[in-house]
Amino acid sequence: MTKTVLVTGASGNIGSYLVPILASQSDCAVSAMTRDPEKNADIFAPPVQLVRGSFEDGASLIAAICEVDTVIMIAPPGPDCVQQNIAVIAAARQSGVRKIVRISAIKAAEDERTENTRLHGECDRLLQKSGLTYTILRPNYFMQNIMMSLESLNADSCFYAGMGDGRLAMIDVRDVADCAAAAAMSDQFDNEILEISGPQSISFNDVASVLSEVANRQVAYVAVSPDDVKASLLQMGFGEWMANLLREYSEAYGDGWGDLVTGNVDRLTGHPARSFRQFATDCLAPLLN
Repeated sequence: MTKTVLVTGASGNIGSYLVPILASQSDCAVSAMTRDPEKNADIFAPPVQLVRGSFEDGASLIAAICEVDTVIMIAPPGPDCVQQNIAVIAAARQSGVRKIVRISAIKAAEDERTENTRLHGECDRLLQKSGLTYTILRPNYFMQNIMMSLESLNADSCFYAGMGDGRLAMIDVRDVADCAAAAAMSDQFDNEILEISGPQSISFNDVASVLSEVANRQVAYVAVSPDDVKASLLQMGFGEWMANLLREYSEAYGDGWGDLVTGNVDRLTGHPARSFRQFATDCLAPLLN
């Protein structure tokens, strides 16, 4: 039996990996929701169905979700997180959706350390109480975040972060996408909350060592304070909310808050989580000068 799946945030970091995974499965009909389907027409080829929708437009959500069995809920971090999730849950219930696979955040809880973590904790609770079947995935720090440092890596063979010597079990976004696809296509993980991580906790000094090998030159990690992270982001044009969020995450990760290794990638997908070395070889090496 063919399963119908809608992916929100389809053109984003996770969705751009996830949609092709679902489309490659013969028993899945996948729709990709974006604000501007025409703009993304070259990204997703048939059989992917592009649909217009936004979290702020309830009518568009209902139209996008209509006749869908499962929604994979991906939304960017922001202060509107709770309202967006309320809108998706309402549209899903009205349209007869059976299940929501929600991409949450590591250690999501309403009393946790960062604003984003607290908002995701509230969203997770609302989904649990919605009456819908759910799977909630809580990924650790994304390996792909290192790509934000490509300019300094190529110009000065260094990268900057505010995590000090903290160790964290960062995860490849490709594994997040694989986990979301598995949760959508199987009932095995229904009504579970799963923390997902990479295969080991590493520090940013470890990251620098791997990058030095991959780039065949010495790469340095330059530790800065969480307050300097915020100041730098504000100078780059980031908004106050996002800059403060990354300051909070830097402080938390620096304290070892992300030192959480689970085996849930393997459990969900049947393959081990990708290592940072594998990510660096596959995704970063071709971009390094």
